Amino acid sequence: MRKKQKDVYSTKFVIVVFVRFLFTMFSWYYGIRRILPKEVKRLKSPYLVLGNHVGFFDPFVVGNLLPKLTHFVASDASFKTPAFGFFLRGLGTIPTKKNIRDTKAIRDIISVIKQGDNVGIFPEAVRTWSGTSFPIDPSIAKLIKHLKVPVIVPILKGMNLFNPRWSVKTRRTLVEVEYTLLVSAEEIASLSADAIYEKLCMVLRHDEVDYQRDKMNRIRSKHKAEYISHVLYVCPECHSVDSFSCEGNDFKCRSCGYDIHIDSYSFFSRPNGGNLHFDNIRDWYNWEEKWMHKRVTEQLQEDTGHLFFTDSKSLVYQLPENGNAKLIGEADISLYGDKIIVHFYDETEDLVWNFEDLQTINPQVYERLEVFYDNKAFRIIGGTKGVSALKWEVAVNSIWKKLGYDNKLSPYIIQKEKDAL
Repeated sequence: MRKKQKDVYSTKFVIVVFVRFLFTMFSWYYGIRRILPKEVKRLKSPYLVLGNHVGFFDPFVVGNLLPKLTHFVASDASFKTPAFGFFLRGLGTIPTKKNIRDTKAIRDIISVIKQGDNVGIFPEAVRTWSGTSFPIDPSIAKLIKHLKVPVIVPILKGMNLFNPRWSVKTRRTLVEVEYTLLVSAEEIASLSADAIYEKLCMVLRHDEVDYQRDKMNRIRSKHKAEYISHVLYVCPECHSVDSFSCEGNDFKCRSCGYDIHIDSYSFFSRPNGGNLHFDNIRDWYNWEEKWMHKRVTEQLQEDTGHLFFTDSKSLVYQLPENGNAKLIGEADISLYGDKIIVHFYDETEDLVWNFEDLQTINPQVYERLEVFYDNKAFRIIGGTKGVSALKWEVAVNSIWKKLGYDNKLSPYIIQKEKDAL
């Protein structure tokens, strides 16, 4: 008799029960609301879950509010933290490489669906910084056509106010998870990939600023501004970079004194009067991205070796494929127009990274930057509280664009010179 084939990404019962209990209590404690129509509640496995990506808790909240277990796809970097990786594996999480078309992950998704289990993907691939949905890769529609299973779209509303990507603390506010049946298995057969993609983009799109202007849900927190410099790294008044000090519900530029207060609804004001450039995080974020792209592009025309910025006293780790991160040393990390230099304070040989062999550069939580260079993974943790890792991604993408490495570009960063201010 043939033995039953072992399930791919099998789960551990104890971990599944523990996490379900934990996030049932979490949702109850924070009053997270579920809007689950009958056609979704009655749906039989397997199905595909495609949600907007906002905060750290997204897969746990979205998955826990569904009646059946979902195997979510997550960045392989998440597995490198031993304790967190243990729970992810126990939940049957599927790892994928970021910013690279990971064909193994696609095969694994297909295998999990074939064995009758559900799969969850955040098609934006990264968490939003400002609450506005990022563009999604059109190839997701081809995957839907191939899988031929129903598609559920959960939209997290208020999650960016509750758990913004750039903050280390949650805030009490109304959060709703609204589930929609995007397409049934029968509908998939009759729709083209383009039609499915268009429908998905329309249903998946969410703008937290517009949502909040309409709902005006109160945010109960005394720390709404803390760590906002992770995402807002350019002062709109004097154009200084990484110049904000943040405390409580206020932040201020150390260079020119431009100050901002965040009110009970997460909108901005000037506590002492003066010009208010933006009253919300979305508009500021969009402006600074264009500003950084324009600055880098124009400077490269004058001097290809120009020094743009340096993050001092950063801790540099190498991340082996399996095992714990290994500390290389403390260093200054400098971005030039033609290279990145990691200059160590001790006798460790400097690292010099050119942009051809630089494969990916991704900002993570806190002051952490993940770099993949010449098939080696590195983690860089900024030595100054609140220093932005996001500015590295935006600036490097601008350099890649100028050098013609379009295949390396992050799809969610504006790259057109005509869009720059």
